[in-house]
Amino acid sequence: MPVKPAGGHVGSTASPRSGCAGPQSITSPLGFGSGVSCQAQAARLAFTTTQVTMSSISSPELRIIGRYQVSPPPGTVDDSALSLAYLDLIWLHAGSVERVFFYPLAVSLSHFIDSVVPTLKSSLSAALRHFYPLAGKIRSSAASSDGYEIHYADGDSVPFTVAEYSGDFDDLSGDCPRPVNDLLPLLPELPPSSTDGDGLRVLALQATLFPECGVAVGVTVHHAACDGSSSIRFISAWAAACAGAGVVVPPVIDRTVITDPDDLYSVFYNGFVKGQSIQSMMHQKAPPDAVLQSFTIGKNHIQKLKELVTQSGDLSFRCSTVVVAFAYVWVCHVKARLTEISNKRIFMAFAADCRPRLKPPIPAGFFGNCISACVVEAKAWVLTNENGVVAAARLIGEAIEVFKDNPLKVAKELPELFKTLSEADSLSVAGSPMFKVYDVNFGWGKPKKVEITSIAKTGAISVAESRQEEGGVEIGLVRPKTVMQLFEKHFYDGLKMFD
Repeated sequence: MPVKPAGGHVGSTASPRSGCAGPQSITSPLGFGSGVSCQAQAARLAFTTTQVTMSSISSPELRIIGRYQVSPPPGTVDDSALSLAYLDLIWLHAGSVERVFFYPLAVSLSHFIDSVVPTLKSSLSAALRHFYPLAGKIRSSAASSDGYEIHYADGDSVPFTVAEYSGDFDDLSGDCPRPVNDLLPLLPELPPSSTDGDGLRVLALQATLFPECGVAVGVTVHHAACDGSSSIRFISAWAAACAGAGVVVPPVIDRTVITDPDDLYSVFYNGFVKGQSIQSMMHQKAPPDAVLQSFTIGKNHIQKLKELVTQSGDLSFRCSTVVVAFAYVWVCHVKARLTEISNKRIFMAFAADCRPRLKPPIPAGFFGNCISACVVEAKAWVLTNENGVVAAARLIGEAIEVFKDNPLKVAKELPELFKTLSEADSLSVAGSPMFKVYDVNFGWGKPKKVEITSIAKTGAISVAESRQEEGGVEIGLVRPKTVMQLFEKHFYDGLKMFD
């Protein structure tokens, strides 16, 4: 199997555990047991410890069990250079997107190492045969001075970390406010380009055991390699292979299917790329009081929000679940910060899929970036008055209709528009209810929770389908505790009006 140890446990910040006097259970300072003898543990692996100290409160402890490099099966993929298309260039300096999937799984550390990890590695290798660009590296193109490509050579690999964590599985995978910094150890970092010399890695993975409680699968992917739809297709393929659920459906790996009659490549290169160096966006510690919290708009409340909007008058747009969910959260966001932004122009930005709307249409299984931005603007007072949700829904819905008609209508304006968004008060969206992240099953059942932790560095909200009922929407956001408390009050007080 094409899995190689990474040559030691590089990057630890503490020495391996020591002092074992015999066949006793190894227990961390926070009191969780490994379930295997100290002698057996030492014979199998040399543990290293990473203590993540992010506040005055004792933080959970991460122990690195192993670092591996996982490749597609040898000889199954030819060397290739996949040129980045213009829609990839938008994200070349946007850094990584990080997701963590939490699965209840009551297994010991020994069972995890002996049974679960080998299956995860072999299935990852099988999935990478079809999604091989994720094992490659982004580099400057040899054929063009302004070109970039994902280069894959036989033997290229994905870093895969296996770890154990002393955090409380139920707390970290819950809905209540959780310290963001306690979640970051569950996500691997992309190696900086300087360590490789010949390009930037685009994918890193981590499987972390909470002994006798659960497993967290962390995914860090550079946005320039692919969008959310492609990323979830890969994770789903890996999970299906791990669960023995059948043959992986190969993606469409051909960037030439996206035509560029208006030379948007030059527009985006000059507006997003020129003069900058490629680098990965490493983990950034959030302020100590920053918390991640989840909120759900249930199917019943979604329906009542739709009725509120449709009863307001003739609509020139489809009043969808996404429209009302985005509108409601935008209003709550503005209300929570009204004292700061009462007279300001405020924006909301979200990605929309171009695949079915480009001419000619792009296959649904296209692997890469095939999204563009929808941006709406309003005055804060418009969204905080009695009809704020209706006003927000109209703005969002009408922007989506414009996008449907011509997804690239404002494409040439995107560099300047993104600059405006970075300087203004704006709320962006990561994820989509259409991705069906709660269907990703490694053979352990559906996830208890899925989080996009990279919203901690972007200020975006995360969006997914509700795991509780079909038709609902789950929202995640990271805010300082005081701001989160205001958002929570406006969120639940608003929904009570429909009860």
